[in-house]
Amino acid sequence: MRQRNDDGQAVINAKSSRQQGIELGGVSIFRHDASGHFLDRIEAKSATLEPGYWRLEEARFYASGVAAVERDVFRMSTTLTAAQVGESFATPETVPFWQLSSYIDTAEKAGLAATGYRLQYYQLLAQPFYLVAMVLLAASVSLRFFRFGGVQKIVLGGIGAGFLLYVMAKVTGDLSKAGLLGPMTAAGLPPAVGGVTGLIALLYQEDG
Repeated sequence: MRQRNDDGQAVINAKSSRQQGIELGGVSIFRHDASGHFLDRIEAKSATLEPGYWRLEEARFYASGVAAVERDVFRMSTTLTAAQVGESFATPETVPFWQLSSYIDTAEKAGLAATGYRLQYYQLLAQPFYLVAMVLLAASVSLRFFRFGGVQKIVLGGIGAGFLLYVMAKVTGDLSKAGLLGPMTAAGLPPAVGGVTGLIALLYQEDG
């Protein structure tokens, strides 16, 4: 994660975390001044977030042209709160819809990827269109066959249409998380394709 204050910014990496990022293990911190110039690197056994600072245990400081300095305990100031760090470590699926916007802002300020939160936000917005697409697909594989029999076609057609819509949603979601597709496009493409396909099939079957 990344934190900023008046003195500059620090990039915090950790091999492990507990309590949603409140306790970190195997910590490496890269500190820069307000102009973005590198200051030093801190290696610490652990870091614990306290009110207003990170408490670093067994910290070692590395800077250019200076011998390494060791400190048993070091307090590094921070503006991050426990709630903000915890929000940054929350999975998108567990965040309520009305709080996703604030989670996106918090993740970006902490230097974390907010793509998952944006994708979840747009997917929830597109949920009504998913329902419309499912209704159109269901109608296209059931109405005509129901009048003339063909129960097997109804079942197989409905299962196939639903499966394809689900696969498309998963594929576009993975492409978005990989940075190959925008979150809005990834969320809107499956219901759009499903709705158009169902509408065309329905009109074709019910023609005349």
